[in-house]
Amino acid sequence: MGSWMQSQGYTVSRINLDPGAELVCYPVDFDIREYVTVAELMRREQLGPNGALIRAAEVVEAKLEAISERIGSCSADFRILDTPGQMEIFLFRSFGPSLVSKITGRSVCIFTIDPYLASTRLDVPVIKLLALIIELRLGIPTLEVITKSDLNRSVPSWPSFEGVSIAQVEGLSGELASSLASIVGELEKKRRLIPVSSKTGEGMEDLYKAIGELFCSCGDLT
Repeated sequence: MGSWMQSQGYTVSRINLDPGAELVCYPVDFDIREYVTVAELMRREQLGPNGALIRAAEVVEAKLEAISERIGSCSADFRILDTPGQMEIFLFRSFGPSLVSKITGRSVCIFTIDPYLASTRLDVPVIKLLALIIELRLGIPTLEVITKSDLNRSVPSWPSFEGVSIAQVEGLSGELASSLASIVGELEKKRRLIPVSSKTGEGMEDLYKAIGELFCSCGDLT
């Protein structure tokens, strides 16, 4: 996304917020690993991977003021924050919500979905519920993006499940999913799912337009 924005003449700051990342495959303007790394915590405090991730979140939370100032000093048209892949570390602790509240300017969360994790009717309401939880916890608009659009031709498309009755699935799973789908349907904002590919650049313009529509009173995300 950052490369596409730059190709359109915008300036972009890239920020890594994952203390567990061993390799970051893009140039960063700020890296949380300047403050803490999971590998160092594992070695110094004799922690396992999960314990070190939780401990890293605690370290970040204690230094949140300085970290938010560093992020704020990254001057660009757009700042892209790459968060930890472990949702519970960023989302369900104060790390994520507190950091987002300190960032100036308009913010949007891009919830990236692996197509192989949303390949059945039962998967869709679960993913949609996660998107709602993200929006609730962070307090900012959320866009749902399905990744690897250049590779998932063999995976049933998400839109093909829209409007299909989950009640056809027998057993407890079908009953729970049907109830969940009904609740999610009442709460979610109507918006389109955006397929993207970081390899080919497919969908990046659509994603950029969707971000703009979030803050436009006349925007239609469906």
